[in-house]
Amino acid sequence: MLAERWAQGLAFGALLPRLGPHRERVEAFYGALKPLAPLPGAARALALVEAWCPDCLQAIPVLARLPLEVRFLFRDENPDLAEAYAKEGKRIVPTVVFLDGAFRELARWHGPPEEARGFLRAAKEAGFGKAETLRRYHEAFPRFAQAMLQEWRALLVPQGRTV
Repeated sequence: MLAERWAQGLAFGALLPRLGPHRERVEAFYGALKPLAPLPGAARALALVEAWCPDCLQAIPVLARLPLEVRFLFRDENPDLAEAYAKEGKRIVPTVVFLDGAFRELARWHGPPEEARGFLRAAKEAGFGKAETLRRYHEAFPRFAQAMLQEWRALLVPQGRTV
């Protein structure tokens, strides 16, 4: 079943036109990243995203820069997957499912990274408005991209082993 749903997903290039006014931001984030080192054991990633989600706009280009096959599906267009990969009953975006070459699930990640969560808590405490918080959030993309990669690597490396 997962291989079938994978085939229905969008590659990065096919996803871009579906992002509407957010396409430019994703392309800018993508352009700011150099190609990334492989993730241990992962051959593929299936990502549930939404174009309106700032966390997704940051995760999409990081996934696209990794040397693995990635397919993106919109969460709201795929309620069965959203339900299957819900965390504590919540259909979180982004949700990334890392897979091996045989489509076996290796790990599951629900964004944003903890560093971004901390940023958002601090912004709320500081009383930043929505627009200012979003501006600063996007400025912090390089930091959050690294945080995502660290969290993904930690999920994929067995306890006690380092890569």
